[in-house]
Amino acid sequence: MQKKSLKPSFFIIVVVLILAVSYIVTLFVLPGNITLFTGENYTLLFKSPLFLQAYSKSHILKITNSNDKTVTAFERPYTVQALEEGQAQLDLLMFGVIPVKTVQVRSIDSQQVVACGRPIGIKLKTNGIIVINISGVILDDGSRVSPAETAGLLTGDILYKAGGKNLSKIRDLLDVVENSKGNPIAISYKRQNVLYTTSITPIKSGEDQQYRIGIWVRDSSAGIGTLTYIDPSNKVYGALGHGINDIDTGALLQVGSGQLMRSNIEGIKRGLKGSPGELEGEFLDNPKIVGNIEMNTDYGVFGRFDIDPIKEKWGRLVPIGSHSLVHIGRATILACIRDNIVEEYEIEIQRIAKTDLTSTKNMVIRITDKRLLNSTGGIVQGMSGSPILQDGRLIGAVTHVFINDPVRGYGVFIESMIDKSNNLGKTTSALAQAAGND
Repeated sequence: MQKKSLKPSFFIIVVVLILAVSYIVTLFVLPGNITLFTGENYTLLFKSPLFLQAYSKSHILKITNSNDKTVTAFERPYTVQALEEGQAQLDLLMFGVIPVKTVQVRSIDSQQVVACGRPIGIKLKTNGIIVINISGVILDDGSRVSPAETAGLLTGDILYKAGGKNLSKIRDLLDVVENSKGNPIAISYKRQNVLYTTSITPIKSGEDQQYRIGIWVRDSSAGIGTLTYIDPSNKVYGALGHGINDIDTGALLQVGSGQLMRSNIEGIKRGLKGSPGELEGEFLDNPKIVGNIEMNTDYGVFGRFDIDPIKEKWGRLVPIGSHSLVHIGRATILACIRDNIVEEYEIEIQRIAKTDLTSTKNMVIRITDKRLLNSTGGIVQGMSGSPILQDGRLIGAVTHVFINDPVRGYGVFIESMIDKSNNLGKTTSALAQAAGND
């Protein structure tokens, strides 16, 4: 019997399929964004049968082929170095000709900050007054009306003006309503960062004969968190790793003013599955202000520190690490669970998400240190902002705990926090320069 030979077209189909699969895998496995520190080397290593080669037309990047003779035909290690600060593109080409992927490269100056881990009290005054609930006004006959609902107000709206008066505290709104005598009041408010105006007519309550508009409001927030870092060059700090949201509406609070205060940890409520724990402390009875609050963002709160962080020993000076340097494996956190004593605890970085740098959930971390597990049960409320260190660098901050698994939680890249505080630092420098020119 004569053997049938495989047709050449079959091999072509197999090769095409292999290349197609390799192409798709390469698109997803290789990072779309890389952050480099000026002057430092970054190793770009990938395995692919596509025979990829790296190129860049930018003058700020220096790309060097590896001279390692142990690499296989499918391995392509490159050393990438940023010569100066800026943005560039790194092109990956198959056989040096066919475009496969473009990696966006960001080069920043290396920076050292004071990694803290100290507990701090936060007292935040909002910019405007937040509507936390729409209610009704009970009339003399027992019926209920809702002036706020009629005016179109919703929970989460931020009231800025009433009757032509700026609203900085709840008392301001009460005064306008009480003095209205039941006449319509012009209201200016924001909803999802869009400014609106409306008119609301106060109604005299049958319960206490006071004029009311049927809303519950809030103008401040207070709590305990962890200070992540301080830039010793300009005393700008970052804390919490996540924004302060209103407990009722879930909306990010807009900063009117705020204070950062010393705090001690006085007790611990252990975390259990389905019930997050909490660090218990006090700072309002005898407040000692150490800074202000100027920004409340998705990546944390930021402001200016009043004292010298190095002289007052608020932490240790460490270099920051970009998201490109973060890897799965051993790391540590700085946290305080008694008095104001900061200790270093072992953790494991289990998962890293580098594709979306706008997210605040960049890492999944797991507490492995038995000392911390025995004391707190894992991550508890109040530890948000605890610095995450890896390979001698500050790479992130603890942000959230998994409700059903308090041993694990999320972390945010320090790069995102540093971007926010650097913007604040530039504002400080510009103001100082303007004052000097005057």
